[in-house]
Amino acid sequence: MKFSSLPVINILGKKGRSASLFAFALLLAFSLFGGALILSSLKNGLKSLEARLGADIIVVPYEARTKVSADTILNQGNRTYFYMSRSVLSKVQEIEGVEKVSPQIYLCSMNSGCCSVSLQLIGFDPQTDFTIQPWVRESYSGALKTGDILIGSKVTLPASRSLKFFDVTCHVAAQLDETGTGLDNAVYANFDTIQLFIDSARQKGTSFTEKTYSDKMISTLMVKVSSDADIDSVASLIQRKVRKTVAVKAKSMTSGVAASLSTVSKIVGVLLCVVWALCLVILMVVSTLIIGERKKEFAVLRALGTSRDSLSHLVMSESVIVNASGGVSGILLASVVVLPFHSLIKNAVGLPFLLPNAFVICLMMAGTLVLSVLCGCVSSFYVARKISSLDTALILREGN
Repeated sequence: MKFSSLPVINILGKKGRSASLFAFALLLAFSLFGGALILSSLKNGLKSLEARLGADIIVVPYEARTKVSADTILNQGNRTYFYMSRSVLSKVQEIEGVEKVSPQIYLCSMNSGCCSVSLQLIGFDPQTDFTIQPWVRESYSGALKTGDILIGSKVTLPASRSLKFFDVTCHVAAQLDETGTGLDNAVYANFDTIQLFIDSARQKGTSFTEKTYSDKMISTLMVKVSSDADIDSVASLIQRKVRKTVAVKAKSMTSGVAASLSTVSKIVGVLLCVVWALCLVILMVVSTLIIGERKKEFAVLRALGTSRDSLSHLVMSESVIVNASGGVSGILLASVVVLPFHSLIKNAVGLPFLLPNAFVICLMMAGTLVLSVLCGCVSSFYVARKISSLDTALILREGN
C-alpha cells in the first residue's frame, strides 16, 4: 500500500466521520452559491428594469394613479389599460428642459377565440421611441411592418411564428431578450398594428373603453430630460402645466424595488455569514474530536518513520477531497434548486429577477468551490498543528 493512497482509504474506512464532514461542506457550498446566485439575479433584475424604462419621466393619465398604478405594468406586467388625449404630447414637448417625448399605448388581449393568449399589448412609435427600440436591437435589427409583433422572452413562440389578437393574425418578427421583469410577458407592436387590433375589436363589438376608438388616444408619454435640466423641476412643470396627468419620475418607480432588494440582500447576507461561521465552528469542533480519535493512528505512522510534514499532508489531502466533493455536490444541488425554478423564485419575492450569464455563473461556482475547500483547509491546518505537538512515545505507552 502506497502512502499516497492513504487519504482515500481513510475516507472510505471512516464513512460516518467522512459523511458528516461532507454534509457540512455541502451545506456551506449550497448556501454560499445559492445565496450569491439569488442576490446577483435580483441586482441584475433591478439594473435591467432601470435600463428598460429608459425614460427620466413617465407621464400617465390621472386615472392611472387612482385606479391602476403605472409601475405595476412596468414592474409586474399586469394586463390593464388606460388612456389620455394625444394632445398631451405637444404640451409636454413645449415644457422647458424636455429633450425627447415618445407615446405608448396599452391594450389587453383576451382569453377567448379572438386571441391566442391573454397578454399585455404595448404599442410604440418607431419614429420617436427611445426606450423600447434600443432593447429591440439586441434581438432584431429590422423595421417593424404593420402586422409584425415582438414578444417577450416568457411568451411561448409558436412553430408557425404567428399569434392572433382580436382575430388579427400577426407575424412574430423576434423574441426579445429576458429582462427578469413583467415586460417579459408582453407583446410589442407599432401604432398601426395596435390600430388594427382596435378596429377589429370594434367591428366584433369588443369594448375596452369608449376612448379606445380614437387614433388620438395614448396611454403614456416617455420623457427624456436634457442633460442640463433638473428632472425634479421638469416633472413639476409637467404636473402644473398639463392638466389631468401625473408625471412620474422613473427613479421613484424603481426606488421601492431597490429598497426591497436592499432588505432582501441584508437578510441573505446575514444568513450566509451565520451559516459560514456556524460551519467553520462545527468543523473546528469536529477536527478537535478527530485528533483525539486518531492519536494512535498518527503515533503508529510516526513510529513507522512517517515525518510530521507527511502526516500534515495526509490530513490536508483528506480535507481537500472531502470538502471538494461536498462543495461540488452543494453547487450542483443549488443549481438544481435555483436555475430551473428561477421564475417561481421571482414570483415568490415579487422583485425583478434576471439570472447572470453563463460565464458569471461559472465564476460563482469556481469561487464557491475554492472557498469551501479553503474553509476545510483552515480547520485541517489546526489539526496539522496539533499533530506536530503529539508525543508519539507517550501515546503508544498509554495504549490510546
